[in-house]
Amino acid sequence: MSRIIAFSNYKGGVGKTTSVVNTAHVLALQGYKVLVVDLDPQGNSTLTLSRSNPFEHQYSVGNLLADRDLAIEKCLVHTPYNVDLIPANLNTYSLVAGLPANSAKRIFGLKNRLAELAGTGRIHDYILVDCPPQIEGALITNAIAASDYYILPIEGESVYALQGVGHLMQAMEAIREDSNSGIRLLGALVTMFDGRTTAGKTVREAIEQYFQDLLFKSVVRRNTAINKANLSNRCVCDMEPRSAGCMDYTAFAREMVDRLDKMHRH
Repeated sequence: MSRIIAFSNYKGGVGKTTSVVNTAHVLALQGYKVLVVDLDPQGNSTLTLSRSNPFEHQYSVGNLLADRDLAIEKCLVHTPYNVDLIPANLNTYSLVAGLPANSAKRIFGLKNRLAELAGTGRIHDYILVDCPPQIEGALITNAIAASDYYILPIEGESVYALQGVGHLMQAMEAIREDSNSGIRLLGALVTMFDGRTTAGKTVREAIEQYFQDLLFKSVVRRNTAINKANLSNRCVCDMEPRSAGCMDYTAFAREMVDRLDKMHRH
């Protein structure tokens, strides 16, 4: 059975997409079969993993949700990182907006399509969903309805880091109830952390107090390797395998897998 994990935060610039692509790459390096579903129409996961312009792909996740007759295999892109991808681009918004208001695809489109994919015998150990930066709408609803867990990336240096987190979690809970989803919070991941600054330490303490055991012990430190990789649209372990950025995402991926294993044992 695939473990389906959504990475979600409606704030931009918190390291959401960076965490999706780098976690996916690390999992693939560890021998897991990984699929990334890009539900963010900005298409940055698509750009990084496929190493090509999001508009170059014939089909996007928008086509997949809008066209019942389109086979899911036609949307799959095998990337240079040995990660499978269902791409997104800016057309995704209009394709999904065009769905009838009462269409079940607005809620269960992705869930049903991923079940179809499993039915073809293409099994992925992990499916990571890059959510749009929203707390409502058909794309985020599809992500929540399809996922088993969600991870909240939180910027570790902003004094506004926790602002709106409660609202986001309430919105996730409301969609969970409406879609009858079993999704639950797997944990919060601190990104862009700088432990040398007072702000960094203060914010980390506040996040720790808020999430307690649900906070991942691994943190992603602010470092130039991740910035360089992002600017080059590459994964950090591909560009600088000995960097702090690669080490941090490797540690996080291990902790995420361990946490899931423990939860499934109980």
